Amino acid sequence: MSLRSFVPQERRVLRILIILTIVTRLALAFRPEWRIATRPFNDDAFYLFTVSEHLAHGDGLTADGIHPTNGIQPLVTYLYVPFFAMANGDKLLAIRLCFILIAIFDAIGVYFIAKLMLLLVRRETEEKNVWLRPPIVAAWLWTFLYSIFVHNANGLETGVYATFLLASIYYYARLRYNGRNPALFQWFGLGVLLGFTVLARIDAVFLVIAICGYELFRYRLGGVLSAAFTGATAFLVSCPWWIYNLRTFGNIMPQSGISESMEDVLAENLRRGAIVIGDILSVFFFLPNYDLPAWFHYFWMILMMTIVVWIFRRYSLLTVLRRDYDLSPLLPLALMSTVLIIYYVFFFGAPHFLPRYFHPARILWLLIFIASVPVLITHYRKYHSVKPSIAKRVLILFAFCAVGFSASRYVYYYVTTGVRDLYLTGLWAQQHPNETIGMEQTGTSGYFASNIVNLDGKVNFEALQARQRHDIGAYIIKRNLDYVADWPEIALPMIKSAEDHGAKFTLVDSIDRVMIFKRIR
Repeated sequence: MSLRSFVPQERRVLRILIILTIVTRLALAFRPEWRIATRPFNDDAFYLFTVSEHLAHGDGLTADGIHPTNGIQPLVTYLYVPFFAMANGDKLLAIRLCFILIAIFDAIGVYFIAKLMLLLVRRETEEKNVWLRPPIVAAWLWTFLYSIFVHNANGLETGVYATFLLASIYYYARLRYNGRNPALFQWFGLGVLLGFTVLARIDAVFLVIAICGYELFRYRLGGVLSAAFTGATAFLVSCPWWIYNLRTFGNIMPQSGISESMEDVLAENLRRGAIVIGDILSVFFFLPNYDLPAWFHYFWMILMMTIVVWIFRRYSLLTVLRRDYDLSPLLPLALMSTVLIIYYVFFFGAPHFLPRYFHPARILWLLIFIASVPVLITHYRKYHSVKPSIAKRVLILFAFCAVGFSASRYVYYYVTTGVRDLYLTGLWAQQHPNETIGMEQTGTSGYFASNIVNLDGKVNFEALQARQRHDIGAYIIKRNLDYVADWPEIALPMIKSAEDHGAKFTLVDSIDRVMIFKRIR
C-alpha cells in the first residue's frame, strides 16, 4: 500500500468533483413540492422525516407524537433534526434543507473513496491522464454514477451509511498499513467510527464482526487486543440504541425490520436478488426490475457473471490486482457483503429493498472495478492499435449505453412529471382533517397529513402486534378508523379483515392506484 498524498493536479480535480457533487445534490432542493415528494426520496424516507420533526418539537422518538417507535435508523434521523428545528414547522422547507445533509455526506464519500484507492495502491500507475488514475476514477464515479446517486440521495440512511463504510475501511486500511501494529487508542478510534456506522444502519454489526474476526484470523494472538478493543468500543458507542429497543419493545431489531420480515417471499427475493447482483456487476446499470419479466432477472445476472469471468481470465486480472494493490483491507467488507446477501435473500421479506440492502456489495465491486481500470485501459490501447475498428466500436457502444442510461435516469429524477399517488393521498387526507385514515404505506402521506394512521407496523408498534396476530382488522376497529386507503393488493385484505369483525366499508374515491374506502358501519 502507498501513503503518498494527492499530487496538485489530482487535488484540483478532486475539488472540482466535490463541488459538482454538492451542486448536483443541492439542485434537487429547488424543485416544487410535488417533485420533491415524488423523487428521489423513498416513501420510507418520510418516516424518518416525520420522526425527526417530532424530535425537533421535543416529542421524542415517535411517528405520531404519542406512541414511541424504533422503526428508523437512528443516526440519520438525529442528523435531520436540526433542519426541522430551523424550518420551525414548515414541512416543505424542512425536507428542502435535508438535501444539505445528502450533499455533505456524498461529498465526504467522494473524498474517502479517492483516499481509499490511493492507499490500496502498491505500484504507482503510469497513467498521464489524471482523470484515468484510480483515485480520480473512484471520485468521478461516486459523483456521477446513477446507481450511487439513486441510493445515496433517497432520503434514507444509505448515503450516511455508505460514507461511514468507506471511512471505516479507509481507517482500518490505514491502521494496518504494511502490517504495522497500531496503538490501542487508534483501535479505539476505529471502534468509535464503526459504532457510528452501526448507528447509521444496524446491519453494520456484520462489518464489526468481520473486522474483529479478520484480526483474529490473520494476526492470531497479535489480533486479540485489537479485535477486543475495536469490538467493545463499537458496542459501547451503539449500545444506547440497543438498550432503548430492548427496554421499550423487548427486541433489539427495529419494528420496521420485524414488519418487513413477516412474509415468506423467497421466490421473489431470489428473482430480485438476481437482477440486483447483475446490476452491481455491470457497474453502470440499474435496471427497472418491476418492468422486466422474471426470466430476464436470472439472464441478466448470468450474463454479467459470464462477462466478468471472461474478462478476469482473458486479462489475468486477479494476478494483476494482487500485484498492483493490497486488497486485504477489503476482505471484511467482502465477508460482510456475502452475509448480507444471504441474510436478506433467505431470511428477510423486503425484495423491493434489496438494491439498498446490497449497497455494501455494490461499493466493494465498484472498488474492484476501479482497481481494474488501468489494466483494462492498457489492454484496450494495445488492442486498439491492432484492430482499431472493432475495439473502438465495442467501447463506444458500451459507453453510449452507460452514459445514455444514466443521463435518462438523472433527467427522470430531476424533472419527473409523474406525481406519486401516496403524496396525493396525503393531500386528500388534509382535506379531511377531522377523520382518520388507515394505510400501510404511510411514509409520504403521513408526513403531509397527521390524521393518517400507520397499519403496516413499521413505525406503529400496536399495528405491528396486530399484524403478528394476523388480525389487522381488530386494530382498525379498535382505532375506529373512518377510512382505509392503499393500493388494492394491500387495502382489500385489510378491508376483509375489518369486515370479519362486523365493520362495513364502501369505495368512495381513488387516486391513481390508491383505493379509498369509507367506513359506513
